Amino acid sequence: MKRFYTMTLTVAFAACAFLSSPLQAQTTETSADPITDGSKVTLEMTITVPNEHLVIPPHKSEYTHGARELIPGLEHALVGMHAGEKKRVELDADHAFGQYDAQKKMTVPRGQLPETIQVGDVGSTSENQPFTVLSLSNDSAVIDFNHPLAGKLIVLDVRVLDVKRPQT
Repeated sequence: MKRFYTMTLTVAFAACAFLSSPLQAQTTETSADPITDGSKVTLEMTITVPNEHLVIPPHKSEYTHGARELIPGLEHALVGMHAGEKKRVELDADHAFGQYDAQKKMTVPRGQLPETIQVGDVGSTSENQPFTVLSLSNDSAVIDFNHPLAGKLIVLDVRVLDVKRPQT
């Protein structure tokens, strides 16, 4: 039997967590190097879901280009950019978080979830598989293992803050 854990998170946090790792330290030095495989890149981005009038506020993150730390469509769009450049990237579901899969919804006994859980909460299983609570009754809960942005068009306004060349 799987155990389920919850934590109250906003869709914004959940989306950001799936995009990249958090920024460890703010970088002030800039570089003329373009983004290539192995580059350490610091970004600031705002995510918009136009069809839902949802805006995830700007946040900074750092990633290694080519290490599959970003969604593929975004990583591809950043190739060759330099520190200081901005770009708007529109990604359909196939190039962002995938199509929505109705088979990733399931009903579980209400007793497997914490008493304080609410509709909309994001949690994870004991295997760290994230889910969203869609509905609750006295006896059961419907949970969804799709990413909260699956099946949606997203727009990312990206500003490259720093690019450090790959180490050789």
